[in-house]
Amino acid sequence: MRRSVLAIIGTVAGTALLVGAKLGTHPPGDPDTAALDASGATPAGNVPSTPVASGAAPNASATGRPAPPPTTPAAGGLKNGTFTGAGTTEQYETVTVTITVSGGKITAARGSCGNASGQSKSICQGAVPKLQQETLTAQNARITTVSGATYTSGAYRTSLQSALDQATA
Repeated sequence: MRRSVLAIIGTVAGTALLVGAKLGTHPPGDPDTAALDASGATPAGNVPSTPVASGAAPNASATGRPAPPPTTPAAGGLKNGTFTGAGTTEQYETVTVTITVSGGKITAARGSCGNASGQSKSICQGAVPKLQQETLTAQNARITTVSGATYTSGAYRTSLQSALDQATA
């Protein structure tokens, strides 16, 4: 009897761990997922690494965690033109993002995979079109990480933020 109870408890605990891992939970203190309270304010001790737009309310991500704070001003606050972000090197490649702004909105986004080769190049080339679409939808650097392309997504976001900083009026 005691063995069956322990087996059930072990099964439940193992299942909970697997579900948590599948949902992509992040360790505490992960700078990409700074905890926000319900009001959108950052709790004491958790300072985001990017500026926070005033009056912005966080959106919940697909996993139920609050999304990181916005990193750019409203779309109307962008200068018209073409802006290229600094090439950002992550684990396997250097990603460079170029945006075109018209009427204060991002109308085009293009990312390049730089020096990627082999499987890294394949992953990058598969992720960049999704990231470009996310950029046009979000109109800022708060874009979703592409599953299986974490490093590419991070480098794209950093380069995109660099381009947005140049475009800020």
